[in-house]
Amino acid sequence: MKKMTASIAIGLALTCAGVAQSKKEKELSAAAWYQKGMTALKAGDPMAAKTAFENVLKIKPGYTPAKFQLARIPELNARAKVARRKALFENVMIPEINFNKATLEEALEALNVLILKASDKKLAANFVLRDPKVKVSKQEVTLKMKNIPASVALRYVLDGTGAIAKFDEHAIVIKPLGE
Repeated sequence: MKKMTASIAIGLALTCAGVAQSKKEKELSAAAWYQKGMTALKAGDPMAAKTAFENVLKIKPGYTPAKFQLARIPELNARAKVARRKALFENVMIPEINFNKATLEEALEALNVLILKASDKKLAANFVLRDPKVKVSKQEVTLKMKNIPASVALRYVLDGTGAIAKFDEHAIVIKPLGE
């Protein structure tokens, strides 16, 4: 009887140890997935982050930090798209610009054509001019340059007219400075 009681006690202890070990492994696994998700976010890969955070929640369904990060994915995905669009724009080299007293509207139209051509039709700037009070759209621009990045050309055009640009997922919104 003593042997049976000892055997049961040992078996119970091993089972408890196994359950504790299994729980610890799950905790480590969830932490590893969470870290992978955070690393993916920092790398600008929201889809990989989403997968990682979903894996955390499969292991630990109530884990609030993973839920929070998952809720941020749509916003981060949009930001990543804007960042990719901006990077594409910055890498386009325009061979030559020659604006002589062109209005901001005309300069933006011409820049859009030059960017399309320089990027082999892979990038359309899609400028949206928001100037209801006509503060900047009729301002004149004179700019003559060669081998210039599209982002720098846009900055010179906007600086000369008192306008600013804001990138979004589908367009570059131009508006007067301070609005």
